[in-house]
Amino acid sequence: MVYILARARQAPARPVQTITVPRVLVIGGYIVLVAIIALGAYLRLLPVLNTIQNGYSPYLDELDPYEAYYVVNYLLQHGPLSYLDLRPPNPATTIFWHPWGRDFLTTELPGLIYTIYITYLPLRALGVDLMLYMALFPVIATVIALIGIYLVSRQISGSMFAAIVSTAFFAFIFSDRTIAGFTVKYTMALMLLPYALYTFVKAYRSMKPLSFLIHGLVVAYMAISSGLYIGVLAISALTMIIYPLVSRREDGSRVLVSTALMMIPPAIVFLLYPMYGPSYIYRSVGGIVVLAPAILTIRYYLLPLLTRKRVSELYLAILIIAGVSLVAMIAIGHLVGGKVAQALGITHVLGTLSFTVAEYQPINPSSLMSYYGMLVMISILSLLYALYLLASRRDLIALYVSILTLGTLYVLTNLSYFLSFAALVMAISSSYFIGFLASSVSGRLFAPRRRRSSSIAPILAIVLLISMILGQTYVSYSYHIPPYRNHLPMVLTSGIGILTPNTAWLDALRWMRENISRDSVIVSWWDYGYWISVLGQRASVADGATINGTQIEILAKILTSRDDTAAKMLVENFRVVPNKTYVLVYDTFVSTRNYVYPLNNADAAKAISAILRIAGYDIDLDIFGNNPKTYENLGKGPQRYAKVVFQDQQASIRPGWESQYIQNMLLFRIMINGIYTAFPGTIFYSADPSAGGTMVDPSDRGNMTYFKPAAIFKSAIASVPGVYDVYVIVFIYQLVGAS
Repeated sequence: MVYILARARQAPARPVQTITVPRVLVIGGYIVLVAIIALGAYLRLLPVLNTIQNGYSPYLDELDPYEAYYVVNYLLQHGPLSYLDLRPPNPATTIFWHPWGRDFLTTELPGLIYTIYITYLPLRALGVDLMLYMALFPVIATVIALIGIYLVSRQISGSMFAAIVSTAFFAFIFSDRTIAGFTVKYTMALMLLPYALYTFVKAYRSMKPLSFLIHGLVVAYMAISSGLYIGVLAISALTMIIYPLVSRREDGSRVLVSTALMMIPPAIVFLLYPMYGPSYIYRSVGGIVVLAPAILTIRYYLLPLLTRKRVSELYLAILIIAGVSLVAMIAIGHLVGGKVAQALGITHVLGTLSFTVAEYQPINPSSLMSYYGMLVMISILSLLYALYLLASRRDLIALYVSILTLGTLYVLTNLSYFLSFAALVMAISSSYFIGFLASSVSGRLFAPRRRRSSSIAPILAIVLLISMILGQTYVSYSYHIPPYRNHLPMVLTSGIGILTPNTAWLDALRWMRENISRDSVIVSWWDYGYWISVLGQRASVADGATINGTQIEILAKILTSRDDTAAKMLVENFRVVPNKTYVLVYDTFVSTRNYVYPLNNADAAKAISAILRIAGYDIDLDIFGNNPKTYENLGKGPQRYAKVVFQDQQASIRPGWESQYIQNMLLFRIMINGIYTAFPGTIFYSADPSAGGTMVDPSDRGNMTYFKPAAIFKSAIASVPGVYDVYVIVFIYQLVGAS
């Protein structure tokens, strides 16, 4: 690579004669591109095909898509402007976050909802089912995104070959937000992201103010659809802010006007849409729409008035001071919080809830390199190549590629939520280095004979290209394509990571719709709120979002309290009515002739990883004691709530079912009583007796005063006849009184 870069450094600065690629190769390239897009779409369609093959109608995947389904359905029934009515006390909102309801205008973005609504209207006239269309929407969005990846990659690299390779990289990567049924705001962001990058590169190359305005419109569409817009707007703004330090010739007025025009459309969204509001500009990341033009005004108008010497050095000092000040304000909690703070690596301003959500955690480096290692490596090579061109030639596109790639990789290390976003950006940025290698090869193959290079650089480039493409092909085939082949919607697998469909949750949701009054309330952990409210058509106290941390904390305390305390808290905090209130918990269990024991991979596991922590229990102290959190100190705590189990030189942490502390908590007590109810004549064990499990509450059998079984649904996911069965079991208990 060093040799190739050295040859690039020796290349003449004057324009090089255009190399003409044979027409047949261009046509072949487009055929390959269409095939790649078609295969990428097919992979993402497989969950729908798998669902139908298993005898079910299509469902949306995961949890959040059901919220969008509910709102789109509401618009279809009440008209396109009825979205403005989705605020309490509208009864349509009170099935979420009972008893307060949900104000969608201040807690949700309408871009995805209206995109689906508008595009579905003609299909509705043809009799297409909304659930089916929404299940297919991510596949359609992926096709649009892949076309965009090709366009922006070709714009950045100048190479059709590099653009096709980059498109293939993302087409054959497993990205959950692009899979059929996973129709969420993130899906919209991934669809629009390539076009946001494309419009900026086009504008940046031409420096035409109108082109920057078009880029701003695309970013505004992203902003009304997903908070991920900031990943584009921040990079665009930072590029324009640094531009004066790199460009040899710039028209200051044009740069300032272009930047201001770019910021106007998102600024309008921030000012007019209630979820953002004016405070989003002066107290949060929305301030970038003012900050970027302000900094450029200082550079082009204020500094020249103060001095004509060392303007660039002064400007750089101002940028450093501004950057340090912004980070300091975030660090002390005066500006942004949540995902933005976590993406910047500032975590001490976050609440406990943030640390219990898997996608809000820093990404595991070993996992990242195992699944995305080749793509990360090629992106880093693109970054190094861009930095090289930036230092040696002050290449302006290299500046953008450097900021885009470096910013994306940094954010990804702090927040795994950005993985799909980063994968798409890395696929695009990889085209920069691949394009460089491809140009070296094409210069050897297609240049006129008298102009062909005699160096070994093209040979080295071919070796690198083949190695990269084969390496990523192996990774995609081994790690990314298999998850598409076997994927099923979460509601069919109960969210426990198995490939076998089961009906426990579907049966429970059908029972809610058909057997309890419409004014009933279902209390469960917040993850399942959308299923309950949309598929079960009954009110939930937490709808699947994290918009009300206080209510989630109260819910955690209820689920970890004794049944008498829990009953009292439900009535006092959630204003529920006994006999019209139900508590739902679920997990997986192994049943034999004489005993049943838990596998702890649903609510029981979440109790240790999240629920108890949010309720205020120090689980780390319970596990490690007052010792550092290292493997050697596992199990040195009192283990009142969590039990550390060592087996085959490996440690696992499970709920301490043997403990009275755990047995008396509502969540676990319902499971204990539910097992004794559903499997009469058996004994509940804390684990497999052959692995040291002990009997759990054999005398009292989990009986409670204020909660009684209303319905229990079990569905087998594995079985050895006459030996054991493995069930997903959903327990629904009715609140029958309160102290």
